[in-house]
Amino acid sequence: MLQVSPAAGLTLAVLTLFLISARAVKLRYFHPLSKYPGPPLAATTFLYRAYFDIIKDGAWVEHLFSLHEKYGTIVRVGPNELHFSDPRAYQDVYGIGTRFIKQPQMYSCFATDKSVFAMHNHQLAMQLRSAIGPFFSRRAILNLENVVQSKVDHLIAKLLTYTNVPANLDLAFRSLSLEIITTYCFARSSQALDAPNFQHAILAAIDHTLPMIWVFKHFPFIQKVLLNVPECFASVLKPSTKGILEQRKMMGDQIDQIMKDPDSLCGGGHETIYHHFLNPGDEADFYVTPRTPDSKDTHRPIVYDVPDRKSNSMKTGPPTQLSRDYLLDEGLYMRFAGSDTVGNTCTVALFYILNSPDVQKALLHELMEAWPDKEMNVGYEKLEKLPYLTAVIKESLRMGHGVVSPLPRIVGPADAEILGLTVPAGTVVSIGAPILHSNPDIFPHPTTFIPERWMGEENQSLDKYLVAFSKGPRSCLGINLAWCELYLIIANVVRKLELKPDNATIESISFRDYFVPVHRGRHFHAYVQPRDL
Repeated sequence: MLQVSPAAGLTLAVLTLFLISARAVKLRYFHPLSKYPGPPLAATTFLYRAYFDIIKDGAWVEHLFSLHEKYGTIVRVGPNELHFSDPRAYQDVYGIGTRFIKQPQMYSCFATDKSVFAMHNHQLAMQLRSAIGPFFSRRAILNLENVVQSKVDHLIAKLLTYTNVPANLDLAFRSLSLEIITTYCFARSSQALDAPNFQHAILAAIDHTLPMIWVFKHFPFIQKVLLNVPECFASVLKPSTKGILEQRKMMGDQIDQIMKDPDSLCGGGHETIYHHFLNPGDEADFYVTPRTPDSKDTHRPIVYDVPDRKSNSMKTGPPTQLSRDYLLDEGLYMRFAGSDTVGNTCTVALFYILNSPDVQKALLHELMEAWPDKEMNVGYEKLEKLPYLTAVIKESLRMGHGVVSPLPRIVGPADAEILGLTVPAGTVVSIGAPILHSNPDIFPHPTTFIPERWMGEENQSLDKYLVAFSKGPRSCLGINLAWCELYLIIANVVRKLELKPDNATIESISFRDYFVPVHRGRHFHAYVQPRDL
């Protein structure tokens, strides 16, 4: 056996310590970002943020506020990363025309690498996005508004069954959003609204998955190991890991059914997202199939530049064949995104409406004038013209934030100017929505729910600072569907139901940062009665 002398061991330890120290000094004082202020430890190791993400339980965004208060509008938050708080930086980082790409390390942690959302290849993402885009256009949403309304009606009916116990509105709204996105995109019911106490297995799987997001981001090798664990071992894994495998199995079974029987797509009564992906005429070949205005039934494959994984370069080939893995990743992300932002925003909206008598009175007055007979549903196009309802929704989006984590972009392909400063190519940059939405220079009294701040022509300029759906070429694909949901859900709930909060505190909507907000306290509950008028 090889013997290591104490002297050799000590030498190795000293050498290791020297190399680590030398690297830390280089990163801290001689890196291109060394001129920017920030915590010294953050400049030397990614473990600085990992501590707040993992050990401090999603406390990174909360910590960002204190960093900007101490260091100013630009903070070096990682060895190669800057975070901005100046609202003007948002356009530079995310605006139309930017050539910055998504940071793979961040978006790979969702294990949906092939989805349009997570894809860091900007060109390919734009091409695939153009194929899905028509399905989420305003025209398409209006054509299928009845699908959304039917699910809202289902929620109202279910809430009215909670006569003696408070309903969990947090889970109720998430269940509704999950049911809408599942039915709208896949022409299948998730049955989420019929789950006891709205505790559906899919939502449980998502909740179990979220704690692993930051582990996967900072230690990606763990993701590779866990996602390749045989299913027979899933039962012995911790719930957070088991939730990931359960989600993939649920969606994978659905994809397999469609690929086995493509004609099943026709049984949902309306077009699904897979009609834009698949050619049901050939079970073996599933191509991207864009709809054209003058030829709805034409399935013409698009020729894509496909990324070559081995060389990390682009190669041009025949029409791209979308694999089962792509369909799985896209489906998983659609369901995750579709069940969260709208559900969270509705929870925030009802919390503030019910705890703000003046807001509730003004909103109900407007709704009753526009909607005198609550038994007759009012459409989305009429509701979106109601100024106070619109203001309430915008303020709820501001207070709910959408995605709460900063969305990192990589500067490139050349150096770029942000706030008039030259930032080196390859630098990771971001500005978090909560930072922007809480800026007191733009939104006076930012912690107070004030719908009136959005009303009047003089306040229309505020819209550019509402970034709950992000901005620019990689903004939320489902924004039109989300707006439709928000108008129909909030209007129907307020007009048709009398709700009384059950021991609600601000902790019910205070969040921890797990990319999306995870509420810290007890879920928001309320007693439910039908509204008489």
